[in-house]
Amino acid sequence: MRRAMDHICTSSRADQYLEERINSRASSLFKARNDLPQLVVFLLFLSKDAHGRRTLQANQPVQINHISELKQLQKKETTACVQVYTVAQLRSWTTLNISSELFHHLLSFQSSWPYFWKSVLTFGIRSVENEYGFPPFRAKSSQTVDGKVNEIAYVIRRAERNQRPTSQGECPWSIRQTGVYHKLTYPHDGSSSSSAFILIAPSHAVENEVSQSFQGSPVEEDIMKPHFSMHESLIADGLKGWMDYMAWLEAECKQKADRLIVWDVEDRDKHKTYFDVDDRQRLKQLEDYITDLMVILQTAVDTIGRVGKSCQRHCQESCDPRNGCSCRYMLREFDEYAAEGRVYLKRAKVLKDRVQSTEQLLTDLLSFEETRALKQLARASHIETKTLKELTETSQRESHYVAELAERSVEDAAAVKMLSLVGLVYLPTTIVANFFSTEFVKVNEEGAMYISPWVWILVAIAVPLTLVTIFLWILSVRYSDSPWFLKVTRIRRQPTSHRERGLEREVDLEQGRLRGRMEPGSSQGSVPLFSLMRPSTYATTTTTTKAD
Repeated sequence: MRRAMDHICTSSRADQYLEERINSRASSLFKARNDLPQLVVFLLFLSKDAHGRRTLQANQPVQINHISELKQLQKKETTACVQVYTVAQLRSWTTLNISSELFHHLLSFQSSWPYFWKSVLTFGIRSVENEYGFPPFRAKSSQTVDGKVNEIAYVIRRAERNQRPTSQGECPWSIRQTGVYHKLTYPHDGSSSSSAFILIAPSHAVENEVSQSFQGSPVEEDIMKPHFSMHESLIADGLKGWMDYMAWLEAECKQKADRLIVWDVEDRDKHKTYFDVDDRQRLKQLEDYITDLMVILQTAVDTIGRVGKSCQRHCQESCDPRNGCSCRYMLREFDEYAAEGRVYLKRAKVLKDRVQSTEQLLTDLLSFEETRALKQLARASHIETKTLKELTETSQRESHYVAELAERSVEDAAAVKMLSLVGLVYLPTTIVANFFSTEFVKVNEEGAMYISPWVWILVAIAVPLTLVTIFLWILSVRYSDSPWFLKVTRIRRQPTSHRERGLEREVDLEQGRLRGRMEPGSSQGSVPLFSLMRPSTYATTTTTTKAD
């Protein structure tokens, strides 16, 4: 296969870069299928009808699947004035339904112009389509042993409806293309000229035009009929879908624009947004569609004009000016097609301006919406800052009140401590006085002091009671934080003001901290008995009780 391709490329005079591209794309460009013919050949003959007029007659299409069948067709003597070779493509972006060997043999037999390969390379499997990768129209004239040869090659694009669902935002249109190669030969002996066409992926309408419309058409004085009517059919088929495609693009753009226009900017009470960033992306997608459309239409207008010039050259070489000709009618048709293409191009430019203006309006509205959202956020932040400031001032006032209360508690604790010290000084005297005032100590008439023998009862009762009192005091200090003790021994008044409630929370937090310090198992360990009897500890306990 490699040797065959090298031979074909050499015979077709392809340059090295083009040959490398052909070899690299062979697997993604050609693949024959068993259920479809690889090559369909249409042969058109000139004949005379019953009135003696020359007409075009078409035989049944010939299906070719092997090189041997193509060689057999070529060996037959034929007087066909037009030969049309069509290569089918099942779907866009798929391989051509023909083997690489058969296609190369076809180009070798027709001695096709290597430039046609640039049109062929636009087909096949690809992941992305670049509109700038399609070659423009190109024509060439040369002299061979058979006579003068004019060759033209181009790609004509068309818009067709597809079967994709539009619910997911898919485009219901597909852009397809047809590769065209035309070889027009003028023999040296002055006989009638002949044409050979190679059509890559033509539409069904064009195939029907070849097999049915041309058959039986009179060509008595129509020099263009058997040679350039094919181009007229291809151009007409390529232009017919663009108006509907642009109408769909305009409807999509208008739908987005209407949603932007009906949005009430000043309606703040019932604010509802009819658009989002997805609309911005959709408009950008539509703009890309229109940009590709403008490139396609510009290339189509240039192609139509160049085909018209080729038709005019054919008229100059084939028609006798003295007898007049009917070529001007077809030339006018090509001029009309070119004018139609220019109208579509102008509409595409206007449509692009409309999409861009809608896109700009959407951008401005999104910026406006974002600015309003930022203002609302700033307003909410200002209110929150003001609230935090008020809470801070309230907290400062409560802290100042707590500090005053703590200072007063310290003063009260100092006063209690002083009273305790005074009571401790007079406590022995009080005990002695109380003892001598009891019935256990009496003074008789003679002034002698008498102590009752039942004085041991006082000792027996006072000493245990003293020990029980000391034990209960130790328990109250150690277990003063237990719930049951607080419930039994404390009677708390319900706070009546916000300040008292805040102060109560502060005191509860302080008591919690003190409880954490006195928990068993902490780093300080158990509190010894003598530490509980220190004046500072007593003052702290008294202050806490007073605060409660």
